[in-house]
Amino acid sequence: MTEPPVDLLGAVAYGALTAFTRLAADAALAPDLDGRAEMAALAAVEMAHVERVRAHLAGQGVELVPAMAPFAAVLDAFAARTASRDWGEALVGAYIGRTLAVDLVAATGVAAEGEAGELLHGPDAGREARGESGFDAFAERAVAALAADQQTRGRLALWGRRLLGETLAAAAEVLDEHPDAAAALLGGTARGAVFKALKSRHGKRMTALGL
Repeated sequence: MTEPPVDLLGAVAYGALTAFTRLAADAALAPDLDGRAEMAALAAVEMAHVERVRAHLAGQGVELVPAMAPFAAVLDAFAARTASRDWGEALVGAYIGRTLAVDLVAATGVAAEGEAGELLHGPDAGREARGESGFDAFAERAVAALAADQQTRGRLALWGRRLLGETLAAAAEVLDEHPDAAAALLGGTARGAVFKALKSRHGKRMTALGL
């Protein structure tokens, strides 16, 4: 696939916009300036990704907002169901949740080229794939400190699993409602195989987080 359909890029953009809104809100849950700065930096990366999609679509004569609009209901409902209630949930959500959409695309093996491929694979996907994200190390340390309390550890582990379940449900709804985008994303790969790969990636990140 050399150029993904507009609705697929619209979904990516609205996902990034949703992540920006969530991370900006989560920054207020941080107990100190370090945590607030880390969350704010992630939010800025997501918003920059939205602007990159906007510029790419503008080059095709397509406006960003109409391209995102069909995905608002599903992703807004997903965001409401997975809103962080405290700093621990915010950390796990940022560490696990923000990469799930990137992992979904990676699991399909989608082969868009050039800028389009970079946009589909998410903000800063190259550094994430190589484990170079400074946030990951920060979150692992912060969660380890919180998880010293066994009750907190169990609660955060459940939260991480819930994030996966909610993501799979939202992804299935989007794929069902937008068959052209689904066909472009999945190609000849079975949805079940993609979701299985996503679960495997999620398990590895949960392990790395100590949950």
